[in-house]
Amino acid sequence: MKSIVSAFTSFILIITYILGLGKTTVSEGYGLVRKEKLAPTVSMFAGQGLCCDGEYFYTSGSLTAVGLTGLAKFDLNMKCLKRVSSSIPDEFRQKYNSNHIGGIDCADGKIYAAVEGDGYEYNFVLVYDCKTLEYTGEYYDFTSGHLTDGIPWLAVDRENRLLYTSKFDDVNEILVYSLDSMQLVKTIQLSETVNRIQGGSVYEGVLYLSYDVSHSTDEQVLSVNPEDGTVRVEFERHLPNYDNEAEDICVYPLPDGSLFHLIDYDKMICTNIVHYSKTQ
Repeated sequence: MKSIVSAFTSFILIITYILGLGKTTVSEGYGLVRKEKLAPTVSMFAGQGLCCDGEYFYTSGSLTAVGLTGLAKFDLNMKCLKRVSSSIPDEFRQKYNSNHIGGIDCADGKIYAAVEGDGYEYNFVLVYDCKTLEYTGEYYDFTSGHLTDGIPWLAVDRENRLLYTSKFDDVNEILVYSLDSMQLVKTIQLSETVNRIQGGSVYEGVLYLSYDVSHSTDEQVLSVNPEDGTVRVEFERHLPNYDNEAEDICVYPLPDGSLFHLIDYDKMICTNIVHYSKTQ
């Protein structure tokens, strides 16, 4: 009976999505500015990571079932300008079984990418060139006892030259690294344990996290005060499709008024890039 109910529910959700009956909504004080549904051929390069340098958006994608990892570059209207596949070098694939690019961020003309593999035994940050999207040869080993279930996301604090990351589940601390030396500087103990963190971004000294709520059409953006580790819900958003997976977040003010930019990976159809404003 459970399987029948589940199949029926999935069927209704698919029909609702296709007919456009579902509506993306967001908490009071925040507004939906726009939403781009990327074509499947582009979605493969954009289902995981997202960042912006004010001139371009950059994305990452991973389809481990077929061995695809890639990066893409978009203008601010999400028109795809460039795509590069096989972004994880063979040396990492062969030696460490690295097969997944997660969250990304950018600074100083470089893209920093969180890279992990099956079993989460080895975790790396690989560095790519913003112009070419090619691997620069620069990498950092983030394998440690802190990251026990991979390195799903990272966020760059450009002002303070720091890089933040954490594990995926049962997160009670944020790891803080020097962006220049990539040495662990400190850990931030959180005021509460959070789960399923898929992305992070720093804006005006605040760390924002994308929380992928399990088995739900309601997702959350959390904010963390790096000074004392206080966690709060910044806003909630309702997605029309049950199969959406909330991925990376980028917080960057754009001329259209949008500030929060998020990836919603619709595993049934495509990747959506959703842009929200803060109205209060």
